[in-house]
Amino acid sequence: MRAHYLICVLFVAFLFSTRLKAQIGNFPADAYLIKGFVVGADTSQTIPLANILNKQTQDRFVSNRFGAFGIPVTENDTLVFTVIGYQTYELPVKKYVMTKHQFPIKVRLKPLTYQLKQVDVSFRKKRQDSLAKQSAIFLKKSPLLNNYQHVQSWMKGNSGTPLNDLLSAGNSKMQEYTKLMHLIALYQEQQKVDERLTDDLICRATGLKLNQVQAYKQFCKLPHYFILNASDYELILAIKDCFKDYKLLKK
Repeated sequence: MRAHYLICVLFVAFLFSTRLKAQIGNFPADAYLIKGFVVGADTSQTIPLANILNKQTQDRFVSNRFGAFGIPVTENDTLVFTVIGYQTYELPVKKYVMTKHQFPIKVRLKPLTYQLKQVDVSFRKKRQDSLAKQSAIFLKKSPLLNNYQHVQSWMKGNSGTPLNDLLSAGNSKMQEYTKLMHLIALYQEQQKVDERLTDDLICRATGLKLNQVQAYKQFCKLPHYFILNASDYELILAIKDCFKDYKLLKK
């Protein structure tokens, strides 16, 4: 019985080691994990779900909903970033691999601009509102469809019959409730960010005076996801790295 148990354990261990080798074998042994965020060059806001192509290996990746990515690369690789509404950007990674870059990088994508053709605007007699527009006005002004006194009871399913739910609740209540929850979540997230990225930490990392910190924050908008999930060491390195760009701008 003991010999049978030992054979089973060895067989499972063999399968696990074989699968692990297959996973590791997908990337070269000297691969370097480059980490960073995709942001808009005009807003400094993160861009989620950006398409990332390794030009050499043709491997494809996607940034997460916070714009963050982590991709194994080698010295001669080039990453191509594409997002609808932004210019395509190619990033050779050689300098990051050679220097063993420690903290996340920022990939800034420039927005696309379109030249619209000239149009002539002429005045015409006002037409009678269409049936769809009249219906939209009625739905907007109807007191039955804009009753917000029982949002919580409606959310719990206690607003009456299915017909009353359909008429008195509509999509507007769900939208208002969702907006409220979203605002509360944003407020709570901002509180956590302010507790982590304090003015005192910025002053100690950059040497700025307290009255200069606000201008620095306006320039260097680190993503909330990074601030809340990075280690203390990574956060300080990111503050110092952005401070270098800030000093160049001031010159």
